[in-house]
Amino acid sequence: MVSRTYGKECLMTLYEKIIKLHDSLKISDFDFGGTIELRNDGDGDYIAKWEHSTLKKPTDKELEDVE
Repeated sequence: MVSRTYGKECLMTLYEKIIKLHDSLKISDFDFGGTIELRNDGDGDYIAKWEHSTLKKPTDKELEDVE
């Protein structure tokens, strides 16, 4: 497992924020054909698909509040 230290100048990725909110998620949840799909079409990262059976999709506010 990789560990990071975040300073004010270092921003978390959307993936990292989601993992921090739902630490039971696995990499396979994000793999091709997984239950969660993240995308960036040039205007920033977003959750394109959330079909996890037990975890609710985080709100924009929840993602913003992750430190």
